[in-house]
Amino acid sequence: MWQPFTRFIPGRYWASYAAFCATCACLQACVGYQVRPIDEAAFHLSQFNIGGGEMSTLRLLHALQKRGAHITLVLTEGGGTLEQRLDPAIEVMHLRPGKRSSKPLVRALRGGWGVLNAFRLAFRRYDGAAVGMTGAPTWVVRYIVRAPGKLHFIRNDLSQMGRSHDIVKRVQRNLDAFTAFICVSDIARRSLIAVVPEIDEKSHVIYNILNAEEMRARAQNGTDPFPPRRDGALRIISVCRLHEKAKGLTRMVRIARRLVDAGLDFDWFILGDGPDRAILEAEIANQDLGANIHLLGRVENPFPAYAHADIVAMLSNYEGLCGVVNEAKVMGKPIVATRVSGVEEQLMHGDTGLIAEQEDESILKRCIGL
Repeated sequence: MWQPFTRFIPGRYWASYAAFCATCACLQACVGYQVRPIDEAAFHLSQFNIGGGEMSTLRLLHALQKRGAHITLVLTEGGGTLEQRLDPAIEVMHLRPGKRSSKPLVRALRGGWGVLNAFRLAFRRYDGAAVGMTGAPTWVVRYIVRAPGKLHFIRNDLSQMGRSHDIVKRVQRNLDAFTAFICVSDIARRSLIAVVPEIDEKSHVIYNILNAEEMRARAQNGTDPFPPRRDGALRIISVCRLHEKAKGLTRMVRIARRLVDAGLDFDWFILGDGPDRAILEAEIANQDLGANIHLLGRVENPFPAYAHADIVAMLSNYEGLCGVVNEAKVMGKPIVATRVSGVEEQLMHGDTGLIAEQEDESILKRCIGL
């Protein structure tokens, strides 16, 4: 019954994979220069925790490393949960020692040490360097790393970001220092050009790379993470950080309440953790949905959950380019997705998924329509 919604069309994603590697190899491929192999590359992120942008970066690092490149991953802060997933051959440099502190003196000392530590990079020569996230610091790549080409990844629709003014000022300051600004979706690029028109020729759309084979293998290597299925009950999953403003957590609960009232029998499993877990738990209790909504917390390998689910629900208020949509497509699962940035570039409504407007009635209609 799900067949019309499970067709996966990988063409542009795998085409972008080749373009992505070529861009990072030369860091000028997308503006017409000859591409040459990359031997040394540096990437800078604030921290390497589990998230959509970080997972995309992880796949890119491994792809480049498998092609023979030596990768230096520079992290302002250590201790990120995704660091353990890195290939041992990737060199990791933590700039600041120890843990964050609210004490001004400790913060000043850690910051100063981070700057001194970063200067070690100045004694090396890289083929290319990149700032991996929209809001990550740029000073390491701009001022210290020596490389003929430098990229800045833009992973968000700036029109939907609360800190867009800060990002715009940062992009304007760095316009001449970076070779190209890589946007993960067309809507992200258009939002960037809307606020920084002079960036047009330096901005390019390159979709996040996927490794469908690895995703399916991880699904097969895991066991069913859910309790025994109740007779006739659907399994719905949402995979997200528990952040109310971005992910619309309380809206999920409202939709679940209305589905129950409409007579649907289901178990809705939410994979992920975050700062607003207590808000979600309170709303679940308030709506008396403890028997239907189950919080599984942070899950290292979500793909067995995809494999054993019936429906994937992505009900975010905003996204950059949603990784969950791609994962659901790779796993051949029907998905209901709210209209967020880039979703029209990922789904064909009624063919590879259902797109709902940012309204409860529209979401409810799409869920029942599946």
